[in-house]
Amino acid sequence: MAKQAAVGNNLMDQSKTLPITTACCRLIANSLTTSWSNQVQQEHDLQVTTFSNTPPAVMATSGISAPLFVLFCVLTWAPLATCLSSNGPASSTRTGVVCTKVTSVISLATRLCVCEPCHVCEYKEASKSCGYIERQGLDLSDGSGLKVDQPLLTPTNWFLTEQEITASRGGSPRSDLATYTTGNDVKTYTVTKEFFDAAFADLSSTRTGDRVMLTGWSTDLIPFQPDVDGGKKSQLHDVVAGVIERGGSFHAMVWANLLETSKNVKVRDNINAIPASSTTGEKPLFIFDDRTRTLTSSHHQKNLIIASTNSTGSEDQPVAFVGGVDITAARWDTIYHNESALREATGVSGSFKGWLDAHVRIHGPAAKDVAANFLARWNSDYKPTQGLAHDLLDFENPSYSDLAPLNYASSKADSSLGLQNVQIVRTFSCQYRHYEEFAPHGENSLFQARVKALKNAKNFIYIEDQYFILVPELLDAILEVMPTIQRLIVVAQRPISESKATGYEKYLFDMLAPIQKLYPNKLQVYSTKKDLNLYIHSKVVIVDDVYLSVGSANWNRRSMTSDSELAANIIDDVTVNSPDGVTVLKAARDFRIRKFQEMTGLSYEKLDAMAFIEAANQFDVAAADKSTILEAFQIKEQAYFTAFTDVVRKKVDPQDTCTVAA
Repeated sequence: MAKQAAVGNNLMDQSKTLPITTACCRLIANSLTTSWSNQVQQEHDLQVTTFSNTPPAVMATSGISAPLFVLFCVLTWAPLATCLSSNGPASSTRTGVVCTKVTSVISLATRLCVCEPCHVCEYKEASKSCGYIERQGLDLSDGSGLKVDQPLLTPTNWFLTEQEITASRGGSPRSDLATYTTGNDVKTYTVTKEFFDAAFADLSSTRTGDRVMLTGWSTDLIPFQPDVDGGKKSQLHDVVAGVIERGGSFHAMVWANLLETSKNVKVRDNINAIPASSTTGEKPLFIFDDRTRTLTSSHHQKNLIIASTNSTGSEDQPVAFVGGVDITAARWDTIYHNESALREATGVSGSFKGWLDAHVRIHGPAAKDVAANFLARWNSDYKPTQGLAHDLLDFENPSYSDLAPLNYASSKADSSLGLQNVQIVRTFSCQYRHYEEFAPHGENSLFQARVKALKNAKNFIYIEDQYFILVPELLDAILEVMPTIQRLIVVAQRPISESKATGYEKYLFDMLAPIQKLYPNKLQVYSTKKDLNLYIHSKVVIVDDVYLSVGSANWNRRSMTSDSELAANIIDDVTVNSPDGVTVLKAARDFRIRKFQEMTGLSYEKLDAMAFIEAANQFDVAAADKSTILEAFQIKEQAYFTAFTDVVRKKVDPQDTCTVAA
């Protein structure tokens, strides 16, 4: 059944609503019949004549006279859109954007508008106040009146087909990775400490013949567990040395990171100096990878794989960690983000006092796909760091050999270890000519999978991202579903000086403004409280408590089309009944509740019992509470945005597109 938007969508001026009188109006309006509400809501201003035309039976049902209704709603400036709705409750019980007059002369001159935010608000001459700009398609509903629909539950609804993956690769089939895999055992980590604890446990348990493979954007000599013995027993050097001592192997392939050259060179030298195993003669090997389209492009995949050299067990499967967390400084943190002193004392602090991120651990056939991705890059005939510039920058690699493929007797597509279906999706630029063995025409399956997932949304979308800047195709997908979903919640990093200098504040505005112009009350936008100095580094998308995507790709064009990226898209086989009266999937819902717990400070139990819209409203409560990490984030157009033309954007956030001849 198609959802119906709440009435009052064309009624704009809400600036003078008073809480007490508005509540009274709502109580009165809720008792009126739908037919009368539909008649009245078409009027732009409340008029006594509107009510005088109301049938006496309707007025009798309301239990209040027309003059008294007018007294409450007209004299107190309570807007009709707030007082009336076709769904009984108010059409907009949540105000997503508050319009205010610009009082500074300088701001008036630079913003060229009287009311801000200028892209949403305008001055209403009739009421002498600020209100929403009247535009085609404006929807003032906050989504609370919409029926919660049963979401799609099967993997084939969400995952790319084999044909769609081939299309994302310019017509080249993806033969080394499965279309998707079943029977994976997936553990999810909404807090970085959880990832570091799990990775440390796995790395400390390796045995003779185990293979450890690591890809990263950056690395540092940090402890995995700074909260245990000050991190003395969990330093990266000691962890890798332990793998080697127990007869395992270690191979790391990290981007030749010009932004953090010294620390990565230090890690390379440290790891490569670890003595060979006394039993196998194996030495660890750390190399740099610079095989990207441009000097400013990056290898952004963040994967840790633990596999056996040979395995004959029918259910033996490797383990792979996938997500947004690099094994480097600043990343380790807890759900409470209050360990800045410990972080400082143990060398994991970085430039921020806390870190928000996410990762997953996959035990099953999908881990083979992650390993295949590593091996394809490592074994490429075109070797990295071959130029003189890299010699000068000390990125020169030691000599190394190809690695053997995984040798498992178990299936590459299914297992009985767990109940999660996983599709591994990637980004490799179609404009770089040295991915010939594994992506001859590039790959943007991650991008195409995200578009498909967004268009499947029936009830809500939750996005937690480092950037959330304009990607036109993703914006179009969101706008397509906004009329029928309850909420879009975005938690993004507030642009800092480095990103502002490259235009990222403008690109964030360009992504959010078109949504906010039309759906000011359905869109919820937040960052962390500025004085806490936390950093949001997550790359998470959740749809309808069914679909969960965790990976390395930021919400920007370069991650979708240019930089190397990898994500795990997860559809559970375990269903749960939600308080909304629909069936959802356990893994995605559990992950969402834990993220909401981090943002709002509420207990898991309280959030678990809430309908989604009630839980979403807790973000507004938390943003106003000084004890939480959350803060409402209002975007505003700035005069300096004009300096960032599309020519500039193509340099800092390129969108690599190609046409492959048939």
